[in-house]
Amino acid sequence: MKRKEKEKLIFPDNIEAVLFDLDGTLVDSMWMWPQIDKEFLNDRGFEVPEGLKADIDGLSMSEDAVYFKKRFNLPDSEDELIDIWNNMALHHYEEDVRLQPGAEEFLYFLRRKGIRMAVVTSNSRVLCEAALRANDVEDYFGAIVTSEDVSHGKPDPEGYLTASNMLGATPHDCIVFEDLPAGLTAAHEAGMTPIAFDDDYSRAYLDEKQELCHLIISDYRELMG
Repeated sequence: MKRKEKEKLIFPDNIEAVLFDLDGTLVDSMWMWPQIDKEFLNDRGFEVPEGLKADIDGLSMSEDAVYFKKRFNLPDSEDELIDIWNNMALHHYEEDVRLQPGAEEFLYFLRRKGIRMAVVTSNSRVLCEAALRANDVEDYFGAIVTSEDVSHGKPDPEGYLTASNMLGATPHDCIVFEDLPAGLTAAHEAGMTPIAFDDDYSRAYLDEKQELCHLIISDYRELMG
């Protein structure tokens, strides 16, 4: 995909805010979830079914709970499932999850330019805040919107529209960073400019991402040169 003039694309004069997805976009965390799914299902006597990843990619944690409860006929309530997954993942978010390449430098770069920032995630608040705190970047963000704050997950634009409203930013003047097609679609539907982050986990969706975004990066420092 041909790359456009970076500075003109990313930082025109009217850009008010930059909104980040969390998992796979701002932090490198997607590697843990297939293992958590496997452990969770194996403990309940199930094998991981073919196509599970495609079915749940981009879903909020509450939507995951609805899916798992119905698909595997689980007796747990949806809230109980979310608590189980939070407990299984929390240690990783506190100890093992690190920022994607160049993210810390890019956040500092945006702050120096006076651009407001938010996180919009399908994850839970406890895991989002743990990841930001562990990487000492929580103070960069004027808003954090999680799956607990919206009625509809991505690709619905509700999360991004909620965040732009919290920041006092016009959606048309916001840029969104996302790693999956559902999030890029949500940004489109919100009237924002979507930029895709590419890593090992999301590379299978590369063709779809190229259709949905203006630029694909794999290191935020590409935008600062």
